[in-house]
Formats: sequence, C-alpha cells, structure tokens
Amino acid sequence: FKRASIPLEDTEGAMLTFFRVETTGDCALSVKVGGQPRPMFEMRIELDWKAEQPVDRGRSFVEAKGQIQITDFSSEDIRCPQMKLICDNQLPPGATPAFGQLLTKLNDAVKTHGLPEVSRMLSEDFVGELVKQA
Repeated sequence: FKRASIPLEDTEGAMLTFFRVETTGDCALSVKVGGQPRPMFEMRIELDWKAEQPVDRGRSFVEAKGQIQITDFSSEDIRCPQMKLICDNQLPPGATPAFGQLLTKLNDAVKTHGLPEVSRMLSEDFVGELVKQA
C-alpha cells in the first residue's frame, strides 16, 4: 500500500496515498500435492491515508487525511473485506468555507473511489501475490 497512488475520480487531479500500514492477524498458504495453492488468512489492517488536491494551478496542495480500518479480511470472504472509513475533518485555523467544501469533496471521493480500489487491491493483488509464493 505504501507505494500505491490512486487517482480519485470526481476531483481535479487528487491522488490518494498511504503513509502508514499496520497489519495484525494470521496468514498461511495451503498447498496439496497436485492441487492449486489455497490462501488461508484472517487479518486486520489499518491504513493511514492522505488525499492531495492541487490548487492554485499546481503551486499548492490541499490535503485531506484519515484512516481506513479493514476490520475483517479473511480467506472465507476474500471479495468483501469489512472496511470503515475515518476522515479527519479538522479545518486549519482561518480556513474559509470553500476549504471545508473541498475537504468534504476529497473525503467523498475517497469513500466513493478509494474504498473500492483498496478492496480490489486486497482481493486481487494481495491474494494473487500470496498464491504466487507457492
């Protein structure tokens, strides 16, 4: 996740990145003779994220931050990890209402476009890399 940079649709060029990843749980790969490798895992993942939106013709950036908590990601339900989005809605001192509106727009884009991409990365990229290790 730390190398991921996800473009957020419905914004003016905002990108979603992750700056802290904390993982707990168990993970194993079951391989039967002559059979396909089968990943077996139960994990909890916390992703600290930021969405950066260029403003003032790219001379500056507005930044929204938060956390995605993947409270239940298991091999029993690979396609549907249980996720919770937390957004830091704290406005800096002196921020104008327009700044608050942009922050809300970025948070909405993370919810609408970022969460599905995180889910895809877990169910396809992570599981695919795990199976390759067999």
